[in-house]
Amino acid sequence: MEKVNISTILASAIHESKNQVGTLLYQLQTVKESLGKEAPQNRKIIQIEESLKKLNDEWVEYLYLYRLASDGYELHPDTFLMEEFLDDQVFALSPSAIAKDLQLSFDCDPKLTGCFDERLMTAVVSTAVYNAFRYAKSKIVLTALEEKNFLIINIEDDGPGFVDDEEHHHHDTLLDDNTGLGLYFAELSASAHTYGETCGYIEKSTSRFGGACLSVHLPQTS
Repeated sequence: MEKVNISTILASAIHESKNQVGTLLYQLQTVKESLGKEAPQNRKIIQIEESLKKLNDEWVEYLYLYRLASDGYELHPDTFLMEEFLDDQVFALSPSAIAKDLQLSFDCDPKLTGCFDERLMTAVVSTAVYNAFRYAKSKIVLTALEEKNFLIINIEDDGPGFVDDEEHHHHDTLLDDNTGLGLYFAELSASAHTYGETCGYIEKSTSRFGGACLSVHLPQTS
């Protein structure tokens, strides 16, 4: 009997689950529209909808993680205007932020450009923002800048920050939902971006607001 490749089976199962979540999201949208905007059930429906969106994003992340770890992902870097990229991220994630009464915004030089794989960085940013949703008190800010031939994308919040104290456990070691895969995915995605012998990397620090800041450093051409 031929040896079963369990990782491939799991990847296929995740892909199928992602499709099922997409179907549920469509059905939920239909229910929401039939009830009308003023229906008292809408707030609960929105919460369920946002949870399903997060789950869908996690499935996408896991598929990318599988491909990255197995060298089955081909990087597709392109040059992007960072203001447009961050605006797209905020637009996509704003409904979830509103559902949690949090302010989500971005700030960067309107002329700043960066070269990276858009699909991977979109997944990394959304993972980091969803994690920040769990800890932020009132706001999350996305920023981008270029420093020493690196494009740096920051995800900052005003929560308790990265701490090692187990009593006040934050997302220092477990980036999302106690799996630890979010941080691993961010590290793999960043390091997949190379220029010459320089690889991308992530860095954890304290934000301007006293909370956590996850920085994704991506090497750029000089």
